[in-house]
Amino acid sequence: MRHFFLLLATLLLSLGGALPAQATTTPITASNPARIVIEDIGMDRGMISVGLDKKRVPIVPKHDVGWYNLSAKPGQGENIVMWGHVLRFRETPKVPAPFARVKELKLGAVISLFTDDGVEHRYIVTKQLRVKPSEVKYILPVGQERLTLVSCTGDKVIRGNEVLDMSHRLITIAEPA
Repeated sequence: MRHFFLLLATLLLSLGGALPAQATTTPITASNPARIVIEDIGMDRGMISVGLDKKRVPIVPKHDVGWYNLSAKPGQGENIVMWGHVLRFRETPKVPAPFARVKELKLGAVISLFTDDGVEHRYIVTKQLRVKPSEVKYILPVGQERLTLVSCTGDKVIRGNEVLDMSHRLITIAEPA
């Protein structure tokens, strides 16, 4: 996934180093997403706010759902981006990966985001795509409200010296219900 984020950072820097401006479009009353619920796959998880590291690469938490805090908040009318791993880490095999079952979602599945003030925002899955890491357009502003979940595809498991297949990402797009 790091390759994907290095490409994203390069793209953002090529745009003049500017990230999507939230200050000019964020209503004062907008609240951060705090919990994601997807009943179809038995998911009910809290999330953490993540941004960029010192190299301007997005941070993907190991065991949690990460809300990319440079993307929109629910209800703002723009792209809300969340990251999550699909495979467990070798050093913590009993800790489930947050997006392990996201690939099982069917079109029409409901995703609920709850903000830190308890408001529910419902989204309907409209697309699932396998994309190359260089296809960063899915995490950029799109001019309308939607929820975008980003993970690796989990096509291979790490065994011995074998490396996880990082050739594609799974992008799940959901639009307001």
